Amino acid sequence: MLDGMKRWTMERMVTMNLLDDPWIPVQLGDSHIEVSGRDAILRSNEIAQLTVTAPTMMAVILRQFLLPVVMDALGVPQSAREWPRWMRLFTDGSLSSQDGISGRTDGNEWSARKRQELADYFAEHHDSFELFHPERPFAQVADLRTTNNDTKSTSLLIPSVASGNNVPLFSTRLGDAPWPLTPAEAARWLLHAQCWDTAAIKTGVVGDKQAKNGKTTGNPTGPLGQLGMVIPVGRTLAETLVLNLPIVADGLPESDRPQWRRGPWTPVWAPGRAMGRLELLTWQSRRIRLHTAGTPDGVRVTSVVLSAGDRLIETPLHEPHTVWNVDPKPKAGVPPVRPRRHSSGRAAWRGLDALLALGEGTGKVRTSRQLEDLAEVLDQDFPLQVFTVGVEYGNQSAVVENVIADSLPLPVAALREVAVRDALIQIAEQADDVAKAVNLLSADLRRAAGCEPLPWDKGQRPGDRLLHALDPSTRRVLGKLRTRSDPDAVTAVHTAWEQVARRTAFEIAEPLLCDASPRQFAGVETEHNKKKITHCSPRAELSFHKRIRDALPLAAAINRRDPDQEV
Repeated sequence: MLDGMKRWTMERMVTMNLLDDPWIPVQLGDSHIEVSGRDAILRSNEIAQLTVTAPTMMAVILRQFLLPVVMDALGVPQSAREWPRWMRLFTDGSLSSQDGISGRTDGNEWSARKRQELADYFAEHHDSFELFHPERPFAQVADLRTTNNDTKSTSLLIPSVASGNNVPLFSTRLGDAPWPLTPAEAARWLLHAQCWDTAAIKTGVVGDKQAKNGKTTGNPTGPLGQLGMVIPVGRTLAETLVLNLPIVADGLPESDRPQWRRGPWTPVWAPGRAMGRLELLTWQSRRIRLHTAGTPDGVRVTSVVLSAGDRLIETPLHEPHTVWNVDPKPKAGVPPVRPRRHSSGRAAWRGLDALLALGEGTGKVRTSRQLEDLAEVLDQDFPLQVFTVGVEYGNQSAVVENVIADSLPLPVAALREVAVRDALIQIAEQADDVAKAVNLLSADLRRAAGCEPLPWDKGQRPGDRLLHALDPSTRRVLGKLRTRSDPDAVTAVHTAWEQVARRTAFEIAEPLLCDASPRQFAGVETEHNKKKITHCSPRAELSFHKRIRDALPLAAAINRRDPDQEV
């Protein structure tokens, strides 16, 4: 009883307000520092980017805090015509100006009103952002406890640290080893767990009537674990914030509120649907309570209770940060439009077909809602970047196996101009075709030696090396097409890329052909569908040349005109 009283007293003494205290890591000028939530928004035009150590953390800070604060305080653009003044509000320093807040005007009543709305919001909801509030701790349940008052190491919040069944390959700590977190670190990993936590068994807690034998089963991963995330990014945090504001004709409904205006939270949870954008961004997929203790380094979060939270029945179509798989004839009980997840080892540009698939359509993929909005409002020369991130889970989604992250420039012209869009989609498809040609060459040479081809999921295939080699040139193409959208320029860039791809394919194929033995030259004879086939290296080489010509017609045309020309 005395220990419990000490812990309660300690937590009452600890203060950490996400609006006032530094916890968001950023690049500000040449410095990498942590800033408060208030400064991250007000000075977003000065901040180059978030400088998180885990790729998954960028989506966490953006979705669980920055975006919902801005949207709840200021609303959202209600038309494409209105969007540019939102960009000016954030990027020209208007938010950090004190003119509107002090009662004077600066010639822009709308900007002054928005500044005042933000100041009023910070004042009204200030206490809701207290991380250790005794009654309404941010994104937590105040009195969350197990029947035995047990707690677990804070490593439970961090996927890269061994905990329970989640044992990363290169983890240097045991799951029950102490892992004290500063309040700022704890705030970040608390929100990270709400987004990306592993699935399976969670601790049963007092007040959870669905817990049995001290545990809750059947828990899904955090909601972002179901997505292949696609986040538009600008040159500053201010641009990134506005690039991620949805355009909603009627604005956000009053019933749609972020989690800090829907609490206080209790151990009770339920399956449900996110009816609004703010509810979706701040979905409480877990019930969590952080516990603090005094250490020689100051107050630290030393243990945690983490239990089952609300289960998102399905990803709603207003989810802004994913591309979609579209199935016109889905199986019973399967939604026709489902989030598309990222694949390990696959560069983001290889998914350009999905990133650029605008409109409802009847195709197999559709781009993110946010990119559809941006296609209407961005200037054609805007240097848009796209950040992609996802998690691969293993063993019934109870462990994190891999984090997939990438970033690439995305020409705005590709969201508008058919010629640019078609060229980029074709380049992504051609890269796969050329990789397939190299893999088939390898398979044919193995058959010529009397061996079976490598299984698709085992060993290193030469096509993977080719795709890796093509990565820099493909990203250069994306950069060049930011400013070149006329058909002749697009064709010239596309042709240059095909020449690079052709040369790269032959560079990878050459050692395979040079290493062919006399036996492979003579070949072996097999029978398929009652037809005899001779597998030999000359035939493999001829087939490879034909596949490359078919895959890269622009480069093939140049090679026919001038066989000695190389680019």
